[in-house]
Amino acid sequence: MIRTAGKTLILFLALTLLLSGCAGVRTGTTQTEEPDPIYDQVIPGVEVKERQPADQVFSLNYDPNASMNPVRAESSANMQFWSLLYDSVFTVNPDWSVSSEVVTDWQSDDFIWWVFHVDTSITFSDGTPLSAADVAYSIQRAQQSSHYANRLSIIYGISAFGDDTFAVTTKYANSQFPALLNIPIIKKGDYFEDRPLGTGPYMLAEEGDRLVLSPGNRHAAEMPVDTIWLRDCMDTSARIRAFEEAAIDVVVNDPTGMYNLGYGSSNETRYFDTSNMHYIGFNTASMFFLTAAARCAVSFAIDRDAIVSTLLNDCGIASTLPVHPASEYYDEAFAKGFAFNPEKASLMFENAGVADHDHDGKLEMLVTGIIVELNIRFIVNSDSTAKVLAARRICDQLNAIGITTVLYELTWADYIECLEKGEFDMYYGEIRMTPDWNLSEMFRPRENRSKDLTFQGMNYAQTRDYGYVNLYEKYLAEAEEPARGEAFQAINRYIAETGIILPVCFERRELLTHRGVATGISATQYDIFHNFNDWTINLQ
Repeated sequence: MIRTAGKTLILFLALTLLLSGCAGVRTGTTQTEEPDPIYDQVIPGVEVKERQPADQVFSLNYDPNASMNPVRAESSANMQFWSLLYDSVFTVNPDWSVSSEVVTDWQSDDFIWWVFHVDTSITFSDGTPLSAADVAYSIQRAQQSSHYANRLSIIYGISAFGDDTFAVTTKYANSQFPALLNIPIIKKGDYFEDRPLGTGPYMLAEEGDRLVLSPGNRHAAEMPVDTIWLRDCMDTSARIRAFEEAAIDVVVNDPTGMYNLGYGSSNETRYFDTSNMHYIGFNTASMFFLTAAARCAVSFAIDRDAIVSTLLNDCGIASTLPVHPASEYYDEAFAKGFAFNPEKASLMFENAGVADHDHDGKLEMLVTGIIVELNIRFIVNSDSTAKVLAARRICDQLNAIGITTVLYELTWADYIECLEKGEFDMYYGEIRMTPDWNLSEMFRPRENRSKDLTFQGMNYAQTRDYGYVNLYEKYLAEAEEPARGEAFQAINRYIAETGIILPVCFERRELLTHRGVATGISATQYDIFHNFNDWTINLQ
């Protein structure tokens, strides 16, 4: 079967687990009416009434003490503008499809052996032509970087054949494999260079004592500005001040994270989607959540829309399925069937045997005929204000229907220790999914994962049900639509109906610019300068 760069592959995500967290322990059963002050602090921005370019140039923040090499990916600040200097093997688009300006076409009959053809008319900034060896080298080196290693662990081998062809063998069939290759391309042999050559529209240069991005030899004439100036604003307060004074022109903020910064309100804020999914996970060995009915009941006690609108400040998209709502694999009609409904939650708990069995005014459950008081241990990592507040809200909603739940806000180390030891009934987590929506490693039984006992994997649910893994493997091996879409709907149904995890929402990020400076923006989580040639920048 042939895939061409003109066609798009829907982006699905193999995962990197990224469960939320910070210090402190909470043993109360409900959240306060107002957020605790320690969880309500952001670094304040100075509100500026009028935004004008401070120096009539377009400037970005960068880290002068870190490498600019996008394959080594040592600095998040420098990684924000890598796409202006380097092409990627494939590009992830805002609609979760992928495309490529480098790979002209690709083929695979079994989705294990892949052949890719490279456009060798593309040149590096020194004029040398791009080759398949450069692309293969970049992917090989990216496998050694912690930034890319997880998604590229699927690769068994990679080799270049001639100037324009390279082949990849994967460890298992994955029809969405090209979506994992959102990897920057450097010249073969440049991995240890701090400023490797690239094929992008700009190249690094020096103007006096300043580092700049100057026009390169490809698409340079299509860019909205000729020169982009780089400024060292790595100190948090200095970065906020530089943005408020218009000394830098673009910043990205994560309102749901521990580094949520306040930049004032007189800016233009745009949001872009991410694949970071918040969810509730269960310990299936817990006496409280042995049955799917009890786990699914919790789903109806979660007011996802309220969490997104009031606690995440609209920096998220509510979801009841394990795929982004913007994906074609998100079945809106089916998803609505698991929306907030506390009356249904109460009824489902009742059907699961939860009632006031001893007539003491509190709900209990029967376990092998024995009355057991409800006392659900719910844990969250306390690094993120938003995640803590979301967990508190869910805790309150469960307690409101008589399901006694105690929330513990734990340091990262304590949180992970509890997960690995199974010392929890429920946990609030986050997964950063990578491009194939593949969550199978969350459910793969541990005895089938590794002989290395220090590696326990991500199956904190302790499920031994291979049904999840089998469904993901079937979906990934499907050659064509609509069979692939139908296979994913089977995943949606199985996860929703067994309640092994309960998706809450997908995060969004903020991209801030000064009023009237930039338009035409279509940022993605992988590239805030996606389609930079469509931007219009006004520095007057």
